[in-house]
Amino acid sequence: MAIIKEDSLEFAREHISRYYDSDFFPKPIEYEALWHQWAEVKAELMSKNVGKLWVTSPRAMTIAKPRGGFRVVHQLEPIDSVIYTALACEIATDVEAARMPSAEHIACSYRLAVSDGSFFAGGSGWSDFGQKTESLADTYENVLVTDITDFYNQIYLHRLNNAIELSNSNLKPLADDIENFLATLNNKASQGVPVGPAASIVMAEAVLIDVDSFIKDQGVHHTRYVDDFRIFSNSVRELYSVLEKLTLYLYENHRLTVSSEKTFVMNAKEFVQNHLHNNYAEERIQLLETLEVFNPYTNEIEEIEVEVEDEDALRQAQLVAAVEKVITYEHLDLGLARSVIRAARRHSIPDLAHHILVNFDFFAPAVNDVALYLHEVTDDYLAEKLTSEIEVIISSPSIDSQICRFWIEWYIAATCCATEVRKASCFCVWGTEHRESSARRDYH
Repeated sequence: MAIIKEDSLEFAREHISRYYDSDFFPKPIEYEALWHQWAEVKAELMSKNVGKLWVTSPRAMTIAKPRGGFRVVHQLEPIDSVIYTALACEIATDVEAARMPSAEHIACSYRLAVSDGSFFAGGSGWSDFGQKTESLADTYENVLVTDITDFYNQIYLHRLNNAIELSNSNLKPLADDIENFLATLNNKASQGVPVGPAASIVMAEAVLIDVDSFIKDQGVHHTRYVDDFRIFSNSVRELYSVLEKLTLYLYENHRLTVSSEKTFVMNAKEFVQNHLHNNYAEERIQLLETLEVFNPYTNEIEEIEVEVEDEDALRQAQLVAAVEKVITYEHLDLGLARSVIRAARRHSIPDLAHHILVNFDFFAPAVNDVALYLHEVTDDYLAEKLTSEIEVIISSPSIDSQICRFWIEWYIAATCCATEVRKASCFCVWGTEHRESSARRDYH
């Protein structure tokens, strides 16, 4: 068993303070207590082996997927989140070194670079994924597209242990501790890493190191973004052979399965045209180019310089136009919606609030960003203006979702003192004094 290093704990504190502990929940106020007594907390965490630290089950809720269904997301208890982040910090550098070289653009997603509280100082790698796809499509006639079913929740913990050890044999004690820590979080289940913490991205990329090597050893070229694989060849027969071997390899070595619904072989140039450069994709790129693109994992912001007399007015108009366009799509484009909402939140632009609230069921998969945005922009005037929309949401089907109810409670509790009108309308409609106090506890 291992003992967490002080530098890793300091990184964990900086990461959680600057970014988040879960991408799907508000940050608990208990962190302020931990930071206030940080010297004592750190001393306690360093006083015993990781396996001796007390671990409790995380909060688990479901959040809607844009195309239907739900996925399970998590939030660890604050002290467990510190431990998990510190553990990921200790393996990140070795895991990165064991991955395919970044210059090859095979493993494109989230190249690990621990710096200033971030795991991903090197960026998300999404643009590399697209560029590599186009490059390979110019070289080969056909592409096999596939991904892994429910990847994060199906990661086999013992295989994660092996992957960490293979990245550096000296990490074996730490790998054992990580497996036991995650198994304890899972109530002793041997599968699944929490969905929400950035540390889980480190674990996921560790697991896929050998999968990238396996595909490369088949003599074909590929590129990958998390569990989304694109494999290229001039031979359709060869691609189906690779798919069969990959399916068996994932099962025998990881107990993972490929998604039959998302697996297909097609002409590579047609794939680029139909999936990367169709009208929707081009329109999406144009919309993103009008925004300040915010990456939730790296906190990177790409400034789009526009020379105008009233830059604030232009930004406001661009964001309103973008959210109006998002609403016209058949399904919510989660990445685009988040970029639009987060840009509006960063610049405290309230004009999107009405559009989002009257289409709340549509935006439910991004409810966390919606609530954080509303909290940022709500003042006395807006609180009164949005009262009727909030009342409608409280009666909408989306509020049956636990996480939607959680976030709306959080938003109302966080802003309930804005005006007497707000308090009278929202809390009376919302219901019991118990729910009001529950929301206040979640916020505080």
